[in-house]
Amino acid sequence: MSDALFSAIPYVAAGAAVAGGVRRLMARTPAPTPAAPTPWTPPGRAVLAGASIVALNHVLGLLAPRVMQAFNASPGRLFTLEAVSLIGGLLLAWGLAGLTLRRARDGQWGAAALLGLLLTQALSGIYLAVSLRWGSAWYVHVVVPYLRSVLAFQPDAALLAQAPFIVQLHTLSGMVMLALAPFIRARPGPVAAPLLVTPREETAG
Repeated sequence: MSDALFSAIPYVAAGAAVAGGVRRLMARTPAPTPAAPTPWTPPGRAVLAGASIVALNHVLGLLAPRVMQAFNASPGRLFTLEAVSLIGGLLLAWGLAGLTLRRARDGQWGAAALLGLLLTQALSGIYLAVSLRWGSAWYVHVVVPYLRSVLAFQPDAALLAQAPFIVQLHTLSGMVMLALAPFIRARPGPVAAPLLVTPREETAG
């Protein structure tokens, strides 16, 4: 992939996320009556748990890479972190697969397509965890420097450009997911059904 792509996508994705968030806030209308909370579905709970584990691993490496390096200095701790991260990824993928299939089965193709993109990203992460082991160790040396350079508005993809294609694709597609974030509804609202609640269970009660 070209340096221009590594330099442009993060800022395009961030701009799209900000624009989508502003548009969503401006389009929000107050509910005439308080909506009764809808319980999380089993796939939704799996997505929440899996996403929390995966996000914690990624954010910790980005904000405190030396802490993660020190933690991974022990093979036992490294193996534990990798196992927990893989479990998180599997939970996330299982939940997203269930939600995607149910939305597609009920003819909600827009929601199904968005969930399918998230599922693809989760599956690519699982593939990375299995094919390129000890990801939490090389993540802080390859991906984190690039992400930090992006945050400093001085994008430097020298190390990432030498990584396998799947690593580059997973990193950049994650930024595309950032652009889609404003369109993801994790809880019920007065206008549109949340993605993490299945249509059948929205009307159950």
